[in-house]
Amino acid sequence: MPSLPASLALPARITRWLCPALLGLLGLLGLLAAAAPARATSPPGALVEFKHVAWSLERGAPSRINSIDQTPDGFLWIGSVEGLFRFDGVSFEPVPMAAPDAQRLVVSRLRATRAGDLWVGLARGRGVARFHDERLVDAQMPHPSREVNDIQEDADGGVWVARGGRSDRQLARFHQGAWQELGPDSGLPAQQVWDLHFARDGTMWVVLSNTLALRRPGEVRFSTLPVSITPRASLSEDAEGGIWIADASGTRALQRPATAATAFAHPNRFGGTRLLFDRHGDLWTTTWNNGVMRIRAPGRVLATSGAEGDRIASLNASAGLTSDQTRALFQDREGNVWVGTELGLDLLRPASVIVEPGLPPNSPTSYRLAATRDGTVYVADAQALYVMPPGQPPRRVLANGSPAEALCAAGAHGVWLFLADRVLRIEGGTVQRRPKPAGATAFGCAEDREGRLWMPGLERGLHWLQGDVWQRWLEPLPSPSLPANAALDREGRAVLLFRGRAPPGDTPFLALDATQSRAGGIEGLLPADAGVLVSGSLGLARAGDATGAVWLSSQTHPWAASLNGLAQTADGDTWAIGDAGIVQLRSSDLAGALREPGVALPHRVLDFQDGLNSFVQKAPGAQVAVGGDGRVWFLTRRNVVRINPAALVSNRLPPPVVLRSVQVGEQVLPATPQVTLPAGTTTVRVAFTALSLTMPGRVQFRHRLAGADGTWSAASPQRSTLLSDLRPGTYRFEVSACNNDGLWSAQTAELTLIIPATLTQSLEFRLAMAALAALLLYGLYLMRLRQIVARVRERGEERSRERERIARDMHDTLLQSVQGLILRLQSVADGLQSDPPAQQAINQALDRAEAVLVEGRDRLQGLRHTDTSDLEREVSRLIAELPFAQTTQVSVASQGQRRTLQPPVFDEILCIVSEALFNAARHAGAREVVVQVDYGRRWLEVEVRDDGVGVSPEKAAQAGRNGHYGMLGMRERAERIGGQFRISGHSGGGTRVSLRIKAAVAYARRAS
Repeated sequence: MPSLPASLALPARITRWLCPALLGLLGLLGLLAAAAPARATSPPGALVEFKHVAWSLERGAPSRINSIDQTPDGFLWIGSVEGLFRFDGVSFEPVPMAAPDAQRLVVSRLRATRAGDLWVGLARGRGVARFHDERLVDAQMPHPSREVNDIQEDADGGVWVARGGRSDRQLARFHQGAWQELGPDSGLPAQQVWDLHFARDGTMWVVLSNTLALRRPGEVRFSTLPVSITPRASLSEDAEGGIWIADASGTRALQRPATAATAFAHPNRFGGTRLLFDRHGDLWTTTWNNGVMRIRAPGRVLATSGAEGDRIASLNASAGLTSDQTRALFQDREGNVWVGTELGLDLLRPASVIVEPGLPPNSPTSYRLAATRDGTVYVADAQALYVMPPGQPPRRVLANGSPAEALCAAGAHGVWLFLADRVLRIEGGTVQRRPKPAGATAFGCAEDREGRLWMPGLERGLHWLQGDVWQRWLEPLPSPSLPANAALDREGRAVLLFRGRAPPGDTPFLALDATQSRAGGIEGLLPADAGVLVSGSLGLARAGDATGAVWLSSQTHPWAASLNGLAQTADGDTWAIGDAGIVQLRSSDLAGALREPGVALPHRVLDFQDGLNSFVQKAPGAQVAVGGDGRVWFLTRRNVVRINPAALVSNRLPPPVVLRSVQVGEQVLPATPQVTLPAGTTTVRVAFTALSLTMPGRVQFRHRLAGADGTWSAASPQRSTLLSDLRPGTYRFEVSACNNDGLWSAQTAELTLIIPATLTQSLEFRLAMAALAALLLYGLYLMRLRQIVARVRERGEERSRERERIARDMHDTLLQSVQGLILRLQSVADGLQSDPPAQQAINQALDRAEAVLVEGRDRLQGLRHTDTSDLEREVSRLIAELPFAQTTQVSVASQGQRRTLQPPVFDEILCIVSEALFNAARHAGAREVVVQVDYGRRWLEVEVRDDGVGVSPEKAAQAGRNGHYGMLGMRERAERIGGQFRISGHSGGGTRVSLRIKAAVAYARRAS
């Protein structure tokens, strides 16, 4: 060692005492350094038993949250520097002040009262606001301070406000509509108030800058306590009524000796702590800049060995908290803990699936799992083997030296561990080494009831160990059978899965072909009380069922697809893990469904919302194990997770349902109990929500519209629905919801929708349109009637002109010729006086000729002058000319005022009546024939009826065939004049011939 320069050399007497002193100082520093870790507080553990959900700024959460509370209706309220927000678990709704005070709010504190109001403490000198009847209004607190530090409600319903930033009149109370200010006579020292607390015994506690004051029931003034505190401290109360305080020095119980269970030091040098005792008795606290912490069961000695070191757990930004700057704490009515931070909102709810913190995550190779008959669970990863005795945390047993290939039970208390070059048997504190088949890799293992240890080795074949000797199943190398997994059935027989051709014949094990199953390619080999089950992408089936009749299809049971592990507990539960997550169902239900696949199978699926943070690993061997303490262990790609069935608690709080808004087009209306929509609305979107904050993503809704189809919709997570094809009227919309555990709300939320009719949809308009249509049809009818009448008249005039022409022609030709012939014959007769017989004959012929001439003239007179005013007379004349039997009584009757008929109508009626009477006289053989004429105002009706032999419908239908045209002619004549013609009757019952003609067509116009 080189010597010091002479200028720096020390005198010898100094070095004689300095060197020992330096050595002593160095030794002391070493002792302090060695002792320092023992005295230092160990870092808090993680909150592994909670599922953490975060709403960051990117998810719409407000920033710089100062306070959280929940009103009785179920809404969560967030007070932040950005304002006041109402939260339903999905969306943040800003709530501004009512006009004219609608400006940005900086919210410092919130307090929901028992009456349902929300009191909002504001900063920047704005005082206090009150949310009541869906309106946020200024509460008109006198002398508002710089900000509100706290708001509390006393037993009488009075609201107390801690007005920060001032040292006089620090407290204000609102009760029965009036404000009261507490001045210096209250006994409070002139310090700023930070926190208020009303204890169960009625004592009011006040936290000031460095003083703690209280006022007991019946007292008027406050008194101070000789307790030293730092600014921004806060109070809370445990279940036994003990008061706890948190400030910059940590958290501790007041008026109790400081012990490891009553005093907890933690970094919180700036104060500003919020305290919260949850319903389990654990104490939560913010730390201002180090996340949130939970102290388990403060004030009580923990019975579990080593638990004192795990009493404090924390969550900070490095573990996923939105920010280490925490300001607000709250526990909602469902038991969830909410944390408000600088950068968002965080939820901590008890997790059903817990990641085991005592086992390393992210093993480079798959985890291996086994449970012994005494309930001890073993886990191996790429580096070590761990044991979890009942009720104890994991403990490392040994280092592997190579990744674990397989792990299975050995006897009643031990396990077999397969490594790369050896096999270990571990039981208690002893480890026994066994050889391993050279070059083989274990794909699972199983020790059967005969003590044989089976090792499937894939292409290296099947091996088993009996005693200390390994044997190989006789087959070629590489193995064509490809043994790939092993398990035990309930009788202790080995069950082996083969990817290739399974060994044929009688074997000491149950051989399964991985491709021969109705469940699809076998992924899971699952021993169960109901027998060994296999699972694939198509579902779950019983192993060895050649018919494939016993299986659960993934079509109807999606959870049953690709199960990779299954275990059953002593209390009758079955737990499995697969692609859907962790599945819980009753073992008896599963056995029943396997016997009758169509029966219902209640089940529960636990997935990433329940704490699962990875997918099931696809590896041989057990993936699920049940410990002796009831805990169930599962293997995933990322972690080993566990479930404590005894700690699983269902959410028994039915979710209140709230209707949010009604949207028509771009217009959004508030969902009041009765909403009147714009006239003519056909499509409406109704938005609603359910106030279940535990797992909003699992909340399901169903709704119906009374006044339309009225049936409930299928359950859906959608928080709005579109109502379409609506018509004017009144509808009642109802919606119900269920929480994450399927509990439906006790009452539905209802909304009455009123849709007025437009002008074109109104009843008056429809009646007017109907009347207009009727008038139009009537007008068309009249036009058609006029056309028919005009045609009939024209046809009648043509016939009249034709009759006159015929009469004229007959007069000018036939009658004149007959007259001339008579004259000539008369001259001939005169010249035959000498022949009297001849003359007499000619005179007789002349008399007949003159009669014919008279008759012809009469006929011509009828052609020129037809009398259509007396239909009955003409009918009577027809009756006289027809060949009726002497025993037949024929009569003519009329009803109504007799009217003159149109000539064409008159002629056609006579022809039809003539044909009907002729048929009656010739064919009916009737005793009585009646002709009835009814002169109605709307119709002229003529009817001919007899009591003769009648006519059958078949005969009437054959009219016109075989040369019989009488009835057909009558029908055609009726159609020419626009009449309605009908023949009715039956054999032996007489015949009725009826004719109906519109009055406007039948009757002649009266002379004006």
